[in-house]
Amino acid sequence: MGCGAAEWACPVNGCRRHRESGAERERRARTEAGGGMVGWEKGLRIRFEPGRCWLEEEDVDTPNRRVLITGATGLLGRSVYKEFKGNNWNAVGCGYSRARPMFEQVNLLDTTAVHNVIQDFQPHVIIHCAAERRPDVVDSQPDAASQLNVAASGNIAKEAAQVGAFLIYISTDYVFDGTNPPYKENDAPNPLNLYGKTKLEGEKAVLANNEGAAVLRIPILYGEVERLEESAVTVMFDKVQFNNKSANMDHWQQRFPTYVKDVASVCRQLAEKKMLVRYS
Repeated sequence: MGCGAAEWACPVNGCRRHRESGAERERRARTEAGGGMVGWEKGLRIRFEPGRCWLEEEDVDTPNRRVLITGATGLLGRSVYKEFKGNNWNAVGCGYSRARPMFEQVNLLDTTAVHNVIQDFQPHVIIHCAAERRPDVVDSQPDAASQLNVAASGNIAKEAAQVGAFLIYISTDYVFDGTNPPYKENDAPNPLNLYGKTKLEGEKAVLANNEGAAVLRIPILYGEVERLEESAVTVMFDKVQFNNKSANMDHWQQRFPTYVKDVASVCRQLAEKKMLVRYS
């Protein structure tokens, strides 16, 4: 009996609250409490006595700084979500195929769905991590990749501007041609592959729709992976661990592996500095 959650257990198996995500529970609690996005809000706690149990409303202290993270199920997005959540931010993560039950399931190509989640949550900050980053998929499905990496990014930037949210767009060092690394912010981009081209076009779409947005060009990432193919640092091990054959690797690429927790910390520091300037 009950779903076993400390704050949101349900007295009947299969009830709506048993099935909904954590983000949906928070949103429903705000609605049932008559709105209000920050501060003290109404939550539900299950109470037990011998022979009976019931749900009871109680005040819940919600952090008043709100951040929305797209791509929260990915290698970087998970770390960004944990970084904000662990530093007194009201964080909501968005995902798609792997979103439930922890995150909001949002199709970023659905402009209405994106509009609704941003208008409902009213974030102060949006970290846009979601992208089609697999070069082989980008090459085989260029239109779909462009829709996600360019069109969806521009739409998120527009929606962020409408609610006054500070947007951080996660881009890539693939916008450069690699002839003269390491690169600085003002170096001229010259992407060589389609993935780099779509991310550069995404940068332009973001800044065209939201001039106050920040763009972070991130190198190759590593961190706590759920699957070895999540990171180019670990994907090679996936190819050789159960295979007696050697794997081909070039000896000329110069890469700068970056720890996802460091990127997440930078995102949070940027957000907090922006909040400090805006509200001081």
